[in-house]
Amino acid sequence: MKKKISALICGTLMAFSAVSFASLEPEQIMLGGMHPGMSVSEVIEMYGDPLRREGDKIVYDGFYVEVDDNNPTYVEEIVALDGRLGTFDGMEIGNSEDELRKACGKPDKIDSSATSHKKEFTYYSNDNKTKLEFTLERGIISKISCEFR
Repeated sequence: MKKKISALICGTLMAFSAVSFASLEPEQIMLGGMHPGMSVSEVIEMYGDPLRREGDKIVYDGFYVEVDDNNPTYVEEIVALDGRLGTFDGMEIGNSEDELRKACGKPDKIDSSATSHKKEFTYYSNDNKTKLEFTLERGIISKISCEFR
């Protein structure tokens, strides 16, 4: 009897954990076809020469990439600042919170700030190595980033 109850509890917990977290595939953690870990030369091949470099940032019109501190030829983070870059699920700056939840599911983590009317939705890859973050202001996506954890 104890084994059956333990199995039932374990199964229930596993079912809830599967429903509770979005857990994206690693290849879904991307913006505009770019993903953390790709080479800077691949970014330049895709988007051309950057507008400028600011320390670890390579700045383009509407987005920037940050390079890895230990290996400056690899991308550590991609940040979209306008609606030119979309995610794997088609989310981009200007989409609503409802659209985000429909496309990506329930976020793994939500940070809120009542004073600034901002929320940050975080989705982790199922290998737990990368994350996709959406900043929402008054229910609208205002910034998207993807990076190593």
